[in-house]
Amino acid sequence: MPRPAPVSEPQATSRLAPAGLAAILTAYSLPVMCFFALTVALDAIQTDLGADPAILQLIIATFGVAYASTVVLGDNIGRRRMMQIGLIAMIVGSVICALAPGAGVLLGGRLLQGIAAALLAPQVLSIIQSTTAGDERVRAMSWFGAMAGIATCAAFLIGGGLLATNLGGLGWRLIFWLNVPVAAAALLALRFVPESRGDARSHLDVSGAIMLTVAVVLFVLPLTEGRAAGWPLWTWVCLAASIPAFAIFLSAQRRAERRGTTPLLPPSILSSASMKIGLLIALAFFSVFGGFMFIFALVAAQNAHLGPLGIGLTLGPFAAAFLLTSLLSSAQASRDGVALMRRGAVLSAIGYAAYLVPALSTWPNLHGWQLAIPGALAGAGQAWLMVPLFGTVLSAVPANQAGVGSGLLLTTMQMGLGVGSALVGTIFLSTGGTGSTVAPLVIALGIVIAVLLGIAALLGRLREANTREAQLATAET
Repeated sequence: MPRPAPVSEPQATSRLAPAGLAAILTAYSLPVMCFFALTVALDAIQTDLGADPAILQLIIATFGVAYASTVVLGDNIGRRRMMQIGLIAMIVGSVICALAPGAGVLLGGRLLQGIAAALLAPQVLSIIQSTTAGDERVRAMSWFGAMAGIATCAAFLIGGGLLATNLGGLGWRLIFWLNVPVAAAALLALRFVPESRGDARSHLDVSGAIMLTVAVVLFVLPLTEGRAAGWPLWTWVCLAASIPAFAIFLSAQRRAERRGTTPLLPPSILSSASMKIGLLIALAFFSVFGGFMFIFALVAAQNAHLGPLGIGLTLGPFAAAFLLTSLLSSAQASRDGVALMRRGAVLSAIGYAAYLVPALSTWPNLHGWQLAIPGALAGAGQAWLMVPLFGTVLSAVPANQAGVGSGLLLTTMQMGLGVGSALVGTIFLSTGGTGSTVAPLVIALGIVIAVLLGIAALLGRLREANTREAQLATAET
């Protein structure tokens, strides 16, 4: 298998200016806010629309599945232009959600938001990869990681505050209206972003997107609806059918690449062992994290009796620790990212384990302040894990394949968030949920902790892969 070409340095005329970086990071904040702002609004949506927990899982999962299944590269028509289309779609999807009279329309709006996020997010990493180099790229990637923390803080605090004020009697709908001015500002600021394209022409893999969507829906839908429906036959048929559906999708991706087209998930880009291990880590982590956030929203509202602002404030230490740690760890991430990721996985595991202390001592009645220290530990650890992850996974990807690499990474992340909210959430609800016994929460947190410790062990393999690939690259030069 030929090695990927070295990343080329972008020309000076295509360098990304600070104003341009601010524009694309603002656009990137929207998918993050779309996921996390919903955390503080789930209880209000459940009350207002009469939605049961299974529908709430679908509202979360629909966004992630649409995002993951329709990741679109801008290598052909231009990355900036693709971001413009994505921002317009995000505005339309957010307005649909804000005006939704029922859960069905809200699901449709979330679907469009997920597609819009798929148009936006890959372009951010692609633009950074193709218009920056050296220390400039390290700084840009650090800000990319930090923006996740900034957007998460905004989602929790501003979103919770808006719901608490209930301006105009709009309630939870305000979190969707919030997206509109942010998207409009980013759309206007894109004029500071240089247009960029990949060397090779690429096209949307429509058939691949459809096959992946079908496979994921066959897996996610029975997980979210099966418990409430009593696990009828159709749920087991769908779960069984998802296995050959994924196999057919992967086979079609290999055939598409052999024909010279650009599939949704190109198998050849996985020739890097570092990338394969990094993607596995991303899938594992975001699956348990997505499930945990769904559980946290239910527990905070129903056991700690917190309103939207209270939930936002309770999650504030998590988001603030993530943000500050992201900003302070960029230099260490560039020196030894794998070591930092291992410390992050262990610290995150400690943080999630710390949630067990108040749970075991005061369940079913929790207090918001009891969740602050565990949240701060988990947030700091997550920053150590995530900040080096992007650079590690994309390090073997040449600039002309930046769209493919970033799209694959973001597909993996969003698939994890969508599937995790369904899988871990269903385990939690099926074992008793927020009822009188603490066992469901203990089981769910045990899964999260076990996965994080597994990631810490897997990082040894990542270091070996990085060393081996660096030696091969040196020998070839």
